[in-house]
Amino acid sequence: MNKISSLTAAILMTSLAAPSWAAAPSNDDNLILSVPGLMPSAVLEMSDEPGLWFKDPLDGDALVVIKPNQAAMVKMTDTQTEHTITSLLWPAGAKNFPVDQDKPSNASVTAAFDKPGLYVFTCKVHPYMFGAVVVDDEKTEGLDIGSELQLVTGAKIPASSDLAKRLLRTFFVATTPSLWRDYNKPQWEVKLPDIPLNIEGNTISLSALSMTMPNELKTPQTPGVGEVWVNTQFEMIEGKKKAGTATRISTADWNVTSKFKGVKEDMNNPHNMWTDKHYRHIYQTQWFDKKMLTFDRVNGQVYSNVVVGESPSHVISRPLDDMLYVAINAGEQVVKMTGGKNPTAKKSINTGPHSSPHGHYITEDSKYMVTPNALAGSVSVVDLNAESNTEIPTGGVIPIAVWGTPDGSTAYAANLLGTPPLLSTLSVIDIPGKKKLADINLAADYDPVTGKISGEAYGLLPIQTPVSPDGKYVVTANTLSATITIVDTATNKVIKSLPCEPGCHGAHFGMKKGGGYYAYVASKFANDLVVVDMDKLEIAGRVLLADPKDSSITAHNGMGGQGVLPLPIVEHGYLKETLKLAGTGELIPEVEGWLQVLTDDQKGK
Repeated sequence: MNKISSLTAAILMTSLAAPSWAAAPSNDDNLILSVPGLMPSAVLEMSDEPGLWFKDPLDGDALVVIKPNQAAMVKMTDTQTEHTITSLLWPAGAKNFPVDQDKPSNASVTAAFDKPGLYVFTCKVHPYMFGAVVVDDEKTEGLDIGSELQLVTGAKIPASSDLAKRLLRTFFVATTPSLWRDYNKPQWEVKLPDIPLNIEGNTISLSALSMTMPNELKTPQTPGVGEVWVNTQFEMIEGKKKAGTATRISTADWNVTSKFKGVKEDMNNPHNMWTDKHYRHIYQTQWFDKKMLTFDRVNGQVYSNVVVGESPSHVISRPLDDMLYVAINAGEQVVKMTGGKNPTAKKSINTGPHSSPHGHYITEDSKYMVTPNALAGSVSVVDLNAESNTEIPTGGVIPIAVWGTPDGSTAYAANLLGTPPLLSTLSVIDIPGKKKLADINLAADYDPVTGKISGEAYGLLPIQTPVSPDGKYVVTANTLSATITIVDTATNKVIKSLPCEPGCHGAHFGMKKGGGYYAYVASKFANDLVVVDMDKLEIAGRVLLADPKDSSITAHNGMGGQGVLPLPIVEHGYLKETLKLAGTGELIPEVEGWLQVLTDDQKGK
């Protein structure tokens, strides 16, 4: 018999039967069949549209339903960079799975699905891109999810486990913008429809994964020093096709000061930023494109928009000479560039075969650059004087971000999908020794089957993981658990976790007025900025990234929080170069004022 197979409220709108157009050969020249003669019964197109990174071309949803032994195609059409098509999870024992591409490309994949259950796909370069295929057996009651799911890490989990339910809820939240947490509303409601699911032979409703939480913003009692820039990567702007803005927050009153929108340039998914030692320019990567844009920090004037390589993710400067280093996330290199209004490429530094470097770090003494290599499962330590690379295999799955201690001795690399058999990890790297020292288990006290949490160690899917400027703590944004974990660097133990937001992602430190530091944490699927007081290791506030008065924002106001750039830069190796300019007339009065209120400890004296 026919089952209910559409999810209301714009979540799923799909049919069990093969669409009529799939019965005959397609005239679409973009289709590339992985197996000659294998005709797909459903298609997911990859795009750079927020939430709909994989979408059914018929109705725009991120999930399609087919029957056993039918095929589905994943293809790339509306995107300006390269991706991988990679299985994230699938029913254990499914034939010819996992599907994976060992390097980014624009090639399509068509696969046959034999075993009923849930198949989730992602891109290893942009790993919050989600699409799914459900293979449903009409003879069973409810939409088939499966009994045992296998993760790309090799782990197998019961489909009824807490971890599986978290992943399922996260899939719907990530791919449904109406379910993102909007702090302009009094509460956050994840309302999923009453659709029967078959999980381990039992029928439950998808609505059981629904949840409601109050939305409460809080202004930090103590002001910060300077400002915080956040890449609100999913904001849609009038006159602009591609998503993304850079939002500036004043830490004096915690309000939005401005938003850089890049309308003329059609700035595409701005992901991470950096600045020069004068704080004149903002260097902005465009992660779903090939370009880096440079604009004036004060007035927003665009100076240049140059091609640097496929999927540039992060940019950072070398303190010694202000040269820029841009990670080419869909490539095998970091591009070294001059700074200023018109950055120019000087050299490409190789980080290893299929490395795909993402959120990199440069030591404050300017000696080393460390890159987390997402596709290679490694970390590279680059001697910046010799420009020679040492690649260190770590065993981590999608190493995605790294930062180091002030003395440049130790780096912490976040492994998005853990280090098998550990579920969620930071790899500890000896930088001068060019070797891995240990893995920190962020989920040591979490039971993935029952969901029981027995202690403080609770972080799932870690992303940005900066080290505090005093070297005491590592603060990590964990996207699946929506938590902020704090590691004590003296023991390399998790000592606390704090609540974050869905898609918790970007993190960095800023100055607190009167001394001390704040950690600022941004989330992809919420429009607030979490402010953590590092003296108390407590949340000091939640600040709105949306601007309800800005009529040019057409969708996703304040959403997509990823790169975080607080100014003044807290790392002493960078700050001292700016302090040298104080009183020389080279700095604008605003920046001079920031520097004058810093304490000696904050200045590194």
